Amino acid sequence: MQSKALGTPNIKVKIRDRYKDILETLIRLNKEEEVEGIVTGDLDNVHHRRTWKDACKKSGMKLIMPLWDRPFNIIPGSRYRERVLNMEISTGIKAIINCIDLKYFGEEWLGREFDRTSIKEMKPLVGPWGVGIDAAGEPGEYHTTVLDAPLFKEAIEITKFSRKNEVVDFGGSPNRTGNFLYMDIEEAVLKPKKSLA
Repeated sequence: MQSKALGTPNIKVKIRDRYKDILETLIRLNKEEEVEGIVTGDLDNVHHRRTWKDACKKSGMKLIMPLWDRPFNIIPGSRYRERVLNMEISTGIKAIINCIDLKYFGEEWLGREFDRTSIKEMKPLVGPWGVGIDAAGEPGEYHTTVLDAPLFKEAIEITKFSRKNEVVDFGGSPNRTGNFLYMDIEEAVLKPKKSLA
């Protein structure tokens, strides 16, 4: 629906062997679909940046990482990421929190609008990795989905969803396990955008 709202094609690809599949996919998209570049939402994952940068270079594509925040992450307490969060909100994007790790968040956070109020209320939850959250959700303590944005021709309205819970083990330490509550969206519709007049 986001793709329809943007008026762009939605191309799904399956990634198995992470780097090999990424590189082959980018080469194919560049050649067959004339895709010139990719945009990622990575903030500070050096491994992701290295992978994307190398694959884009080899495929002849541009890499755009508008939220890259690595230089600011070395400042103690910077997991609040006020600069990045304010930048995101100021663009006019309307998003909701559609997945939370119950280790950090209460169930009332699920479905909340991601706005200045929620960002302010996240501040007390911020803490070192594995103990508190990164307010931008970079390690995956929560996820959002965009329902409206300035580039959308229509807005998305979720009309039916169920709550699902899943424990995910990412391997290794206890800090790599999450108890996720998420919105399993069953129905959504495109609606005309609200007029500012």
